[in-house]
Amino acid sequence: MTTELKPKVFGPIFVFFNRSNTLKYAHIDPSNASAYPPIQAPVDTFLASLGACIVMSIKWSTDQRKIALNPFIVEVVGIKAFDIPNRIERINIEIIGNLIDNESIIPRIMRQAKSICTVSNSLNCEVNFTARNLL
Repeated sequence: MTTELKPKVFGPIFVFFNRSNTLKYAHIDPSNASAYPPIQAPVDTFLASLGACIVMSIKWSTDQRKIALNPFIVEVVGIKAFDIPNRIERINIEIIGNLIDNESIIPRIMRQAKSICTVSNSLNCEVNFTARNLL
């Protein structure tokens, strides 16, 4: 008999776009939206940052094309790796809602948004860790 391990899941984190520059966030329950990103755990705040970056990148992409953007939600889920070091192995991002009226352009907008999102582009960056005494 084989034992199947179930991966730990972080989130879902929801980021809401309502045609303004003010985003709303929710952790697990989308009906419980707040003006503040979740702070239950740093990884939740990280996923909220990624979702917010995707929202703003989609907005920039549609603004560049002079296309009206409809309200939508970005759902971000992180799946933890089984091995060491502790990390997120995979992130799934889903757009919920009809972004724009012309659906044929949506794949191009999503590709461009992913390519310009600073947070997603930074996931493989070098991280330097030091200490400093302030006294």
